[in-house]
Amino acid sequence: MDTRLLSLAGGAFAIGTGSLIVTGILPHLASGLGVSVDTAGLLISIFALSYAIGSPIFSTLLGDADRKLVLVGAMTVFGLANLGAAFASDFWVVMVARIVMAVASGVFMPAANAVAVAVSAPERRGRAIALVTGGMTVSLILGIPIGTAVVSFGGWHLAFLIVTLFSALSLVGLLLKLPKSLPRGTNTLRERLQVASRGDVLLALATTMLWTTGAFVLYTYIAPFLTNHAGIAGPWLAAMLVVSGIGSAIGNQLGGVASDRFGPERSLTVVLSLLAAALFSASLVAVSLPPALAIYPIPFVLLIWSAAGWAGHPSQMSRLAAMAPDAAVVALSLNASALYFGIAAGAALGQQVMRHAGTWPLGFVGAACEIAALAVLALSMQHKRRTPKSLEIDLVVPAPRPVR
Repeated sequence: MDTRLLSLAGGAFAIGTGSLIVTGILPHLASGLGVSVDTAGLLISIFALSYAIGSPIFSTLLGDADRKLVLVGAMTVFGLANLGAAFASDFWVVMVARIVMAVASGVFMPAANAVAVAVSAPERRGRAIALVTGGMTVSLILGIPIGTAVVSFGGWHLAFLIVTLFSALSLVGLLLKLPKSLPRGTNTLRERLQVASRGDVLLALATTMLWTTGAFVLYTYIAPFLTNHAGIAGPWLAAMLVVSGIGSAIGNQLGGVASDRFGPERSLTVVLSLLAAALFSASLVAVSLPPALAIYPIPFVLLIWSAAGWAGHPSQMSRLAAMAPDAAVVALSLNASALYFGIAAGAALGQQVMRHAGTWPLGFVGAACEIAALAVLALSMQHKRRTPKSLEIDLVVPAPRPVR
């Protein structure tokens, strides 16, 4: 096992834990900061929005900087922002800390994937990226549940301290294992905009955003939803998040196999349909069963929902890489921004649903977003059938500047 890749995966683990840990501690965070639960959910929206906007800008500005310096600097800033949040007592201070965390995350992850490619043989680059991004998946299984569980002992402050510890351990690994003078390279904002202006890419990015919006309408407020409708709280809530993380890991692996075997469009159609059904079922259980009975089907629904939510990523990345083969890195970075825009939109939409109707309709609203994503996917497939192959080739953006 390449220890350089493990150090990058450790950083992805820290960032994955820090970015979504708020979902598991939302009620404690709201109580401690003196705000409502739906207002506390804005801490997820602002993180996602800051990542989506800041990642392409700062990744471009820092593209010519030493990669090891960029990674070490980003992880240092991320850890310090979590440390600041841990000792904050004001909602707006935590909000600013989340913005800083997001920008640092948006710098770290693209650079980490680029380094994974640079230090790996061509035939192993796909597995190298999968190993690095696998750190995010592991954070769903271990990091977020651990952070959720510790609030029972030390309050929400301790959750941010746990992320600070993960960041510090990752920083040590980066300093010790990454070589100096890693290859540099960047794509200009102009190249990014050229790819984003294409009709087929726009439809694909819209699909990503809508599907992520639907998933995070409910996931943002999963803690109050499970407490209100299934009586799940405390250590049992952490256990449910472990179930969710396991589902995510399984879905990610099965999604890759399905995409290769059945094609990305067909696989994504099935995935989005399953996701819509799972979200609809979550709210259906909430309104039709008392908590004493709902506690039995909810874990199964959560497992299917989490698996479907992650199973679409391999298919979507394959689609985008095929749409812009000479600018695949740019297309995939735009997909990451669309994903985080979707997280921000889902958290904001979920906040409004909670404020006006409570937690029970969250799954119904999320399912509606998935149906909208299916409609955009169908439109994209229709657009693909109508576009002549020769025109597709002509529309490919020129290759970005070679790595120096």
